[in-house]
Amino acid sequence: MAHVTDYVLGEVLNILGRRAGHDAAIATLDTLIESAGFEIVRSPKADFTSGQALYRQYPSLTFVDALTTAYMQREGIEYVYSFDDDFDVVEDIRRLNTASDPF
Repeated sequence: MAHVTDYVLGEVLNILGRRAGHDAAIATLDTLIESAGFEIVRSPKADFTSGQALYRQYPSLTFVDALTTAYMQREGIEYVYSFDDDFDVVEDIRRLNTASDPF
């Protein structure tokens, strides 16, 4: 199951809303909520605190990417699907950018 944090969800919906319109963003939100393949998770304050440190440590990470990294490290998640190569600087994260299944 893929995890989508509230920070990432907000970022995705904002971009979709601007580029494809509000209806497309709402459709995506509904799809993610209803899908058995995705779990939307609320990031705890501990991830916000750890994310700040990661943001300071890795200048190439966006703040949302740093928060995502903190969540992944806390949960022991190794893989992230992303076209954003900012994650490549973090040693314990493996970025996937194709639909191929690494497992």
